[in-house]
Amino acid sequence: MSLNYAFSFSVFLLALVILNIYFFYTLNTIDRKSPKFNVPNLRFDLTSSVFKDIYEYLNYLPNQYKNKNTKFIKIQKSLLSSFNSSKNDNPASVWVETEKWISNKSLFPHENGVGGKILHALQSSQIALVDNALKGTQLKLLFLIEGKQKVFFKPKRYNLDHIIKGNIYAGFDRHNSEVFAYYLAMVLNFKWIAPSVIRHIHLDKDIVPVATSGLRRTMVKNDNGALCIYGKCFYCKVNETVCPDSKGQVEGAAILYLDKPFKVYKSPWRRSYSTKKMEWETDNDFCTKVRGTLSTKRLLNLIDVAIFDFLIQNGDRHRYEVYKDQIILLDNGKGLGNPSVDELDILAPLYQCCIMASSTWQHLEIISGGSLTETIKMLSAFQGHMLATEEHFRAVERRLLKIYATVQYCIGRHGSSKVFKNIF
Repeated sequence: MSLNYAFSFSVFLLALVILNIYFFYTLNTIDRKSPKFNVPNLRFDLTSSVFKDIYEYLNYLPNQYKNKNTKFIKIQKSLLSSFNSSKNDNPASVWVETEKWISNKSLFPHENGVGGKILHALQSSQIALVDNALKGTQLKLLFLIEGKQKVFFKPKRYNLDHIIKGNIYAGFDRHNSEVFAYYLAMVLNFKWIAPSVIRHIHLDKDIVPVATSGLRRTMVKNDNGALCIYGKCFYCKVNETVCPDSKGQVEGAAILYLDKPFKVYKSPWRRSYSTKKMEWETDNDFCTKVRGTLSTKRLLNLIDVAIFDFLIQNGDRHRYEVYKDQIILLDNGKGLGNPSVDELDILAPLYQCCIMASSTWQHLEIISGGSLTETIKMLSAFQGHMLATEEHFRAVERRLLKIYATVQYCIGRHGSSKVFKNIF
């Protein structure tokens, strides 16, 4: 009996030692850094130290931010239901519904299939008049469609797989970025954005017969004899035209015109568009100065916009428009330029102020694990268009992880109670 007891006790001690070795091994290997998230080479300035801290948090993100959250399923079904509406409605009747819409939660109605009806009307309504849209830096047209609704049309400049090199605001606007941004906003629950959809127009059949004399003066023929448009805008040039494809069509983004009384403000985090650095780029305490000039609600709104812009890499929001004390997400064409680049400084409002609306964070937490881009793909499929390459979709998911890491960085510095704010 004593020998058996001694043997059993020895086995127990051996097992205990093995469990302790395994326990300490697990502690030292769990959440090891992923090579793809190693800290990139950064300039040794004030910003780089913040970036390094954010990347450290990125390397140790809990798995909950990498897996799908079942709480999003119900919201996803609701979105799909809203945009999978019948195409048999009279397009002109849709605008009556949008004109009557009064809400402090969204710019336009989206529930009960109205979202899909708006997009279908934008995509298929007959064009009654076309003119140059004079405001802005790049070529866009102004349509008057049936129902007397105005629509902006941003033509295609690049193929989806074209990569924009250079600074974050380089190149022409990307029409697909405007449409992608709309669906992204819907998934993020940022409902203050103009509906936008891919549309094809036939230049000779749809445009020329109803073009104004001003627009006709900005049309020229190319070497193949096709009629092209260079338009009228701040940067429009006669040698930078938009020409039809082999079918005589021009692809572009049809964007609902906002006939709303909004105010325009300069963004505190605007860029200089030169080699000169702005104050926010050299002072990580810049937010303390901004807090003295803006309400907490406006600051939280700017941080929401920064999150939105970071996901598509739109670094060109030098100003913002406000309607009903809410920032409207206008001019989103500078997104989707380079899927390999993540300019973290677009998140400066977040990592410098380290506050966020509680509702925003609660929604961000449930779109993890691929749900964000999966839903964008499903929504855009109803209108029959692919909006970006797989590289861009992966990039958006990668950037979402970096947003999670930035929030964790803020929590680590200040604690959750000081980071998350309720908006009243």
